[in-house]
Amino acid sequence: MDLDAQVWSWSKDCSFPSDMNIAHDLIEEVMEQIALGGWSNKEKFAVNMALEEALINAIQHGNNSDLSKQVHFSCRLNAQRIYVRIEDEGPGFDPNAIPDPTDPEHIMIASGRGVLLIKNFVSCVRWNETGNVLEFEKERDTKT
Repeated sequence: MDLDAQVWSWSKDCSFPSDMNIAHDLIEEVMEQIALGGWSNKEKFAVNMALEEALINAIQHGNNSDLSKQVHFSCRLNAQRIYVRIEDEGPGFDPNAIPDPTDPEHIMIASGRGVLLIKNFVSCVRWNETGNVLEFEKERDTKT
């Protein structure tokens, strides 16, 4: 993720309490910018899903919905790509240690589905070593 080499047409940097209502307002703001950029419905759905799952994970799992803890959000957007960085104040986790939710043995366990969805809806995803910072990029599909 070489951010310095990119030219961004829109960006947002903010911190907010661990409140999903605030997160939904933020998602709506990002999605308005995506729509203005003419992204396809498929691309908009993917970005929306990734944002929703990532913010739920940060707020509910990372910060335990503790309103005294902040979520730190950065987003960059241009005609071809969106970059998102979300950091929570929780202890982190190991994304590789989450059981595969598609495995029949784990099919009834709710955890892990958000991580799976994020991985499948974006072009590139990574967590920091602690597991409390998520970065992802979604590139526009040139075939869309």
